[in-house]
Amino acid sequence: MIQLWPNVLASHIVRDNSTIFGSEIQFEPWQMDLVVSVTQIGSLVGFLSAGFFLSLVGRKWSLIITAIPGIFGSALITLSFNTYMVIAGRFLDGMTVGMANVAVFVYASEVSDVRVRGTLGMASHLLVQIGGITNISLGILLNWYYMSLICACFLLAHCLTVFTLHESPSFLAVKGHDEGALKVLRKLRGSHVDVHEELTYLQQQNQATDDTQGGRGLLQKQHLQKIGLMSGILFIHNFCGTQVLRMNATRQLQELGLPMDEKFTTILVIVVLFFGNFFMTLILDSFGRRRCIITSLMVVAASYISLGTFIYLQDTNPSLTDPRKDELLKFAYSVENATLTDVVAEGSAIMSISDWLPLVFLMFAAFGHSTGIGPLVWLLPPEMFPTNLRSQGTSVCMVIGSLQMFTILQLFSLMQDTLTQAGMYWLFAGVAVAGIFFIYFLLKETGGTRVG
Repeated sequence: MIQLWPNVLASHIVRDNSTIFGSEIQFEPWQMDLVVSVTQIGSLVGFLSAGFFLSLVGRKWSLIITAIPGIFGSALITLSFNTYMVIAGRFLDGMTVGMANVAVFVYASEVSDVRVRGTLGMASHLLVQIGGITNISLGILLNWYYMSLICACFLLAHCLTVFTLHESPSFLAVKGHDEGALKVLRKLRGSHVDVHEELTYLQQQNQATDDTQGGRGLLQKQHLQKIGLMSGILFIHNFCGTQVLRMNATRQLQELGLPMDEKFTTILVIVVLFFGNFFMTLILDSFGRRRCIITSLMVVAASYISLGTFIYLQDTNPSLTDPRKDELLKFAYSVENATLTDVVAEGSAIMSISDWLPLVFLMFAAFGHSTGIGPLVWLLPPEMFPTNLRSQGTSVCMVIGSLQMFTILQLFSLMQDTLTQAGMYWLFAGVAVAGIFFIYFLLKETGGTRVG
């Protein structure tokens, strides 16, 4: 909900720029970019903090600590009366997002059985999409500051829920609490599984890395290679438009000039992301990480090439744009509480199939992102590093990814101005094509293998 909250702000601020106190608030385009991208700066702090807390106090308590910055950040946004308070709140929200991205997926990889590890990790990501759909759906009825307040309430509920969880057996084993690790493993695996064998494997896998080394163990050649590989995968993830689509979906749809309310079209895109994640949850452990990413990049590349080409032809051939669409746009924005059904009914005689094509292409791109390159960058790092270095290694990878993410999100408006809309989507497609070859030649399959 925190990550997709800027879509609610972008949707409301063009019609009603009042705050909870009744005063007005104004956002320049670069400030709207910063509302989205500053969370990545906050995430840098969150990623590094997560690596520290996960190793110091364990996975369970780290999941509780994760929520604290977001509670204060969302409360600050709710009470904001200027842009600087919103940006500061988004920074704190970013800390929670960063810590959660490390803590949740590290925990999921350690408590799950190897046969369903990918499915459990994807289930976590599926809930992220449910949060996004909930946020944008409620955002149709509630203003941006109330939605931020709801985010704070959910984070408080999160803290209470985490108390019911078990500590990670991998963490307990590495810290020498063998009896505690065996007790948790019996609860998680069942009485029919030889948990002593799994505990022995955990201990053997981590003997090569002395726990007293801390993060210095990452300087070993094999781990530096893993960080380099993940840096490349994260670059592909960010610069093929994954985060731009998730966090700026409403603004992208506004720029496309679709003849319907962007709140409804945003929900359509987010719903596609959800179903893409759901589909991937069903096939991931059998289809494999590597093939999922390659297939998803093919869909992303084809979708953005088509979208960029359509926009280019439309811009260079004004005759392709039906001038009667202006009439429908006026209807969509002038009628209060107009629903998607109202707009479609009003425009059935006006709209042609070409009016829907940009949305169709964007929905195909969303499906491509959500079935591979989008969620799997969060699942891969915990599977690459042993328990002693899992939190630190994942944190370093996420810091690198966050810097890349900040760059692409902050350049969103500039890219549209300098590259044009068509050029921006062609850039995303080009990165996706390059990513296909990168993944094919360099990434080894991690599905079905044990994590130490």
